[in-house]
Amino acid sequence: MIRNFYFDKLLILSFLILMILGIVFVFSATSVPSLLNNRDPYFYLKREILWVILSITVMFTAYLVPVEHLKKLSYPLTVLTVILLIVVLVSPAQISGSSVRRWLDFGVVRFQPSELAKLSTVFFLAYFIYRKSRIKDFYSRWSSILTAVSIPSVIVLLVLVQPHKGAAVFITVLVFMILLGAGFSLRKLLLIPVVFVPVFVFFIVKSGYAEKRIEALINPIENRTGISYQVFQSILSFVKGGFAGEGIGAGTQKLKYLPEIHTDYIFALIGEETGFLGATVVILLFLIILYRGIKISLDLEDKFSQILGVGITYMIVVQALFHMAVNASLFPPTGFTLPFISYGGSSLLVMSAGAGILLRLSKEPKKSIYGRQEI
Repeated sequence: MIRNFYFDKLLILSFLILMILGIVFVFSATSVPSLLNNRDPYFYLKREILWVILSITVMFTAYLVPVEHLKKLSYPLTVLTVILLIVVLVSPAQISGSSVRRWLDFGVVRFQPSELAKLSTVFFLAYFIYRKSRIKDFYSRWSSILTAVSIPSVIVLLVLVQPHKGAAVFITVLVFMILLGAGFSLRKLLLIPVVFVPVFVFFIVKSGYAEKRIEALINPIENRTGISYQVFQSILSFVKGGFAGEGIGAGTQKLKYLPEIHTDYIFALIGEETGFLGATVVILLFLIILYRGIKISLDLEDKFSQILGVGITYMIVVQALFHMAVNASLFPPTGFTLPFISYGGSSLLVMSAGAGILLRLSKEPKKSIYGRQEI
């Protein structure tokens, strides 16, 4: 009999530590700048604590959902995501003088459908592979690959139109990794970059600011007072931090030098205030999630659970990698939050739902080399 209340302790500990670090560094990033601008220094802290409480609730709610129910939710969740992505495109632009449409405004809160799109893509692929994998030569058929990438392609294009190129690239990479890990032909999977690279290039050329961000990445020092300002300041954060950091709360890059430091550049703040040591701790926590998430998933008996678990693990860890790459000037600046740490409700809620599902999978029946089911 499956134990009624069990989950991987190392996994949940990693999630909770990251959330606590999020509260600490969001407060560090926002308190002094808010005070200098005559605003409530605890404004972001209070909101972040509320988001964390809500996210922990979402995590344990997701943990309580049986896998059979998750299977039934897969396609409806995908349809809902596509609808939300369309709705956000026809809604008024949320930034004055801009054509950017990324958020649905519900008055009290705003929600970013592109965050949900990441989880929905994992669900779609997991359920599609689970239902069709027994077909002869399934993993080598062109029809299988084309069907598998059809809905994710629609999602990617809708996200590109917002425009949110970073999220579109991330979802494309996620799809490629999941399908490759599931056993699809690598040679045929190369169709994905062959098709999507020209599409991304078109959107980059079409929007001048994206092209400038790539230029900023290539010459961060030369253009440090212009288009490379943000990239240069991020690098400077790690330089200032050195080995042990300047101390939590003592960083100066948050004082109008590095914009969006509480969201897109919070890893740079961690590097400045806790140095190499603190940044390494954060990296190790994500490596623990990667190891435990993959091990738990591959040990599972159910095919849907395997793909879902691996996909969610990739979703969390690869996004962390993208965020760190942007902060370290290894990837063009774009909107990647650091899972469980960056300020922002949409990302935290979706990542917490994924975390809850991973915890659920850690109690599911395991494969056994002795020919019997392990519980």
